[in-house]
Amino acid sequence: MTVLIATDVFGITPAVASLVRSLGCECIVVSPFDDPALWFQSEQKAYHAFLAEGGISRYASKVTARLQEQTLAASGASRIQMAIGFSAGASALWMASAQPEAARLQAAVLFYGSRIRDLQKLQPQCPVRLIFAEKETAFDAAALSKDLQSLGHQAELARNTSHGFMNPYSRGFHVKTQALYLTQLAAQIQELQLSAAATPDQLACA
Repeated sequence: MTVLIATDVFGITPAVASLVRSLGCECIVVSPFDDPALWFQSEQKAYHAFLAEGGISRYASKVTARLQEQTLAASGASRIQMAIGFSAGASALWMASAQPEAARLQAAVLFYGSRIRDLQKLQPQCPVRLIFAEKETAFDAAALSKDLQSLGHQAELARNTSHGFMNPYSRGFHVKTQALYLTQLAAQIQELQLSAAATPDQLACA
């Protein structure tokens, strides 16, 4: 099976490559940036570069296009069956999940997508798990999680965490919480692989 990973505003980093290896399956990595070699010294610089690239709308279009490519060209074990998004990538995937191209996904796991709060009534075409950091500076994550649950979405809080807890380059990184969710992701992928042919590890940059 193949997993699509939508990165945060840092783009493709050694930490993303490490994530791919830990998942144990073929991965397609989508970044907000066309240049995979971009490197940022701070989240602020990365965020400004992200806005310059067109922001969340362009990123969502890029993710949707990648899903559409796979829908048209791939089948069986090579087809994208799961998507994982972080921060801006989670928000972009949330937007993309409402498109017909997402209907073939068996699962999507989205970590701390801040802009999801502006699109709560969106109707995903695939099962989506929303995981928010407990501490967010721009909004009340607990209230958002409850609102999303009331709308029928699977939303939860990662206790005692801040935005970016899955990213070693973020100020909010939390190693124990990252390890917990990486274990859960790997287990979920293994479950999905029971119904799909196993594929070798591969990192493809979009």
